[in-house]
Amino acid sequence: MRGDGVEEVLRRLPHTWTADEAEQVKQRFRQSRPAVPKRLVSRVWQYWLQQCPDEPLFGDTEDDLALVLHARALGLRVPGGEIGADDGAVAHCARRARESADCGPLFPAPPPWGPKAALAPQVRAALASSLLRAWVAGDEQGPVEVLVVGEGVPEIRQQVVQAALTTCLRVNGLSDPESGDFVGDHLGVGLIRVTAGLSGTQPSLDLPSVFRARSVTVADGSSSTARGALRDFVGLLRSLAHETSLVEVADIAYGELVAYARGMRALADRAAAETDRALLRPPREADGPRATGLVSLQPYLRTTRGHGATVRLEFSPDLFTTDAYLGVEQAHQRVLSQRLTMDARLRLDQLEAEIKQLTADREAFEGATPEERRALWPATVLLVERFDEPTGRTIRLTEPEERETEQYYQVNVPQLITMREKWARRMGELVEQLETAVHRPHAPARQVAAGRFLDAALRDAAPDESPATERAFLAWRKDVAPMLWFEWRCALRAQGIAPSDVFTPHTVLISRYLPPAGEDPALLSVHPYTLVDTARSAVLADAGRAVVVVRDATDHAEPAPSDTVGPTAQALWDELAQLAEKPHAEEEFGRRFIEALRAQPYGVARRMVEALQPAGPGSAEADEIETALRAAERHTSIGEGMDRALLAMRNEAFLTARECLDDVRGEPRWQARAWLLRAIVECRAARLEAREIPGLLGHQMPGLPDTALRALDEAGTADAEFTLAWLEALPEAGLDKGIRRLFQGLPRARASCKGDPLNKVSAEREYAVWLFRRAVENARLARQLDEAGEELAEHQEAVDAALAKLGRALEEILVGPYVGGSRGAAEELFEVLSGQEPPRYGRVAGR
Repeated sequence: MRGDGVEEVLRRLPHTWTADEAEQVKQRFRQSRPAVPKRLVSRVWQYWLQQCPDEPLFGDTEDDLALVLHARALGLRVPGGEIGADDGAVAHCARRARESADCGPLFPAPPPWGPKAALAPQVRAALASSLLRAWVAGDEQGPVEVLVVGEGVPEIRQQVVQAALTTCLRVNGLSDPESGDFVGDHLGVGLIRVTAGLSGTQPSLDLPSVFRARSVTVADGSSSTARGALRDFVGLLRSLAHETSLVEVADIAYGELVAYARGMRALADRAAAETDRALLRPPREADGPRATGLVSLQPYLRTTRGHGATVRLEFSPDLFTTDAYLGVEQAHQRVLSQRLTMDARLRLDQLEAEIKQLTADREAFEGATPEERRALWPATVLLVERFDEPTGRTIRLTEPEERETEQYYQVNVPQLITMREKWARRMGELVEQLETAVHRPHAPARQVAAGRFLDAALRDAAPDESPATERAFLAWRKDVAPMLWFEWRCALRAQGIAPSDVFTPHTVLISRYLPPAGEDPALLSVHPYTLVDTARSAVLADAGRAVVVVRDATDHAEPAPSDTVGPTAQALWDELAQLAEKPHAEEEFGRRFIEALRAQPYGVARRMVEALQPAGPGSAEADEIETALRAAERHTSIGEGMDRALLAMRNEAFLTARECLDDVRGEPRWQARAWLLRAIVECRAARLEAREIPGLLGHQMPGLPDTALRALDEAGTADAEFTLAWLEALPEAGLDKGIRRLFQGLPRARASCKGDPLNKVSAEREYAVWLFRRAVENARLARQLDEAGEELAEHQEAVDAALAKLGRALEEILVGPYVGGSRGAAEELFEVLSGQEPPRYGRVAGR
């Protein structure tokens, strides 16, 4: 059978094959391993089940087992191999696939990584570390690539992974399509590598590496922008390092990284040429807490001729076409890539809405006459939030700031508009870059996801994903991982390489996956890489071992003994307490404290928490706090109640608006304004048009609801002068300016907290208690919304169903008694879910 004769046989049903044709197909299976396409596996599997299920198909135990494993990995139905159910050859192989050591994990058990290991000076780069350590390789133009090692704590890990994915997609949205379709970035468990690419004639890593395609992937015109994206990522890492001390960032020269990679290649080439010698490159420096040296990700280089420069293995890209994997990929993209794009779009929309509102406010002020300004705007504006230019976020101020109205609209507002316009342009570029990367033919988002999950499957790990993604991944890994482990063992055995020399605690698997594009077929190859620390790792190049071997302290990590020898935690803590009382002992105390943590991490940490834990308030102090809280609620009732009522009215929650105003208590002059707002609420509840309300209220014309007339009467009783002036100006001013005037000069928290002399409560204590209560309530509301969000399905859900699950939490956040920083996010979420923007009348400038 010549040429494509096997392909002709595969087009026919297996039961029509002759013995010679079946032998040719089986030979094709042997030759294709491990990259056997699904079509070939499916046909051979059908032939075995139909023609000879009671006897071995290949007459070779390894190939029979490989067929069972490939069939299961590609989503074909394979018997479980339960004892007693069937004793045929197929069932026997299925049972062996489940029990054989050749199909078990390749990697040693993950090293135990507790606080003692996190503080240990013997290792800096560990995949299982609870600290994140980043090495930034840069040149005179900025960062070129970033290597982040360690799993980190969940809260830090989530931020870093999302930022790394955003950076990866941004850079690939700018990449030059002519330079190659391969994405060299990797977002794995315990290791992240993101590159910005090089342009011009700068030196690049001259290695047969899967990262080689990225050396000139960024077009000259986009290089600075790609570096900027990577610089943003580095900025986040430095910020986390400064704020949490759970991240460390080290800068290295990219030229040094290139030189070290070439040195590794020269070492492997020398070992291959001098087969009678073994070459050892020990760590360059002795162990110590301040040891320096770069950490890099290097491929496993061969030390023999004839098999290529690096260890690699090709697999069938059909592994990523099964229903099981598509479920993993869809859940992952929905939670990460698609959510990142949606978040960027929402932030852009928010910035544009704020620009529009600020512009309208400024134009209204500039277009008003001096008389209108005096009537409708106060002399000063109270600012309670600011726009943070470095992050592009609006931040609520702890204490309000007062500005002259003229200065606010002539100086502050133009600056705020300019800053928001700059961020809007930046977010627009980000959205465009993300969209480009997601929808390119070579699908960078799919490549990154495939590399992430294949690496995790081979290392028998589970990436930190959403619950739905994790469930889908574990189901896919259960079927795919045994085949991957088996084929790697077979390949290394054939090449004379011990698996323990390649699969270590500091090894990751980098995948080169290209999805099919047009007539170009898909491609999948897997390359093992190792972390190399020049100050901690020993590198052995020996032709007898066929591959460069790297060893560091993680290869020998063991659980700490329970009966640790040495001083007890209490004794160490007592010594630290005595040392803290001595003058000028700061440096020595820091050194001794780290040593104590290394020796007894759990005991010392527990005593530190106990020492820092404040004592609970006594009964007398608790009564004082309660009195201060009641006073604060009374003094802030007007401002809080009217704020909540206005927001509820905008969202047409009229019952809630009435309840908010019913609870308002204050001086008569402020109570009058609450009654006037109540009249507007009743008009809106009666479905009167917003443009009709000023005329109807101002002239008290027929058609006003009785409840609105009663509210006007109550307002006149409380403050006749203000009520009359407000009603006279309302028809001409309009509803929006009329509502603004109701809020002008309204007491706010800081000004309203005047203390309670009768109960010996100072104004400062009252305000402090009020701030604390708001902080506690905001945390509770955020947690409540998060818990409600967990009830949402992973797939797209109907708006009505989503609102039903989130509605209670949203309502309390939007119009509850303590609204703060989470209100803006809740309003945005409500707009996204409802699909419509609520009325915007009554916005008070500066608030």
